[in-house]
Amino acid sequence: MDKLRIDITELLPEGVFLMDLKEDPHKGMVRCFVDGETSISLNETSFIAKQIQESGLLDEYYPNGASLEVTTMGLGEPLTQPFQYRKNVGRFLNLSYDKNGYKKHTEAELVGFDEEILFLKNKQNGQFQLRLENILLAKVIVQFN
Repeated sequence: MDKLRIDITELLPEGVFLMDLKEDPHKGMVRCFVDGETSISLNETSFIAKQIQESGLLDEYYPNGASLEVTTMGLGEPLTQPFQYRKNVGRFLNLSYDKNGYKKHTEAELVGFDEEILFLKNKQNGQFQLRLENILLAKVIVQFN
């Protein structure tokens, strides 16, 4: 699977990242979860799937055939990469973080990000900062206006 992950990653357009790869060899199914510096459209996931199909990779790894699904990360998935924080500036996050060995929790608006530090704002703390290395779990809070 690591070799397939590397091979698929090499086919992705610039700014698109393979976040997860799930294989079911018994069913001949490969699911690729992608995310990008900007939102990824259905047309883009279709293009990526076509690139993978046309590359012959699936034939190489699954000579008896395999189905392929390329999809974006779901809204409820945690943020794991710096680019995900950058693209979610201005949104509210549900955060679990380590503070001096204790697990803390807060909800706050992400007002800025600089690769190592999240700049946040909420009613309880006003403006504050958290280091990326201290984040245990971060999820975007979906808001409907």
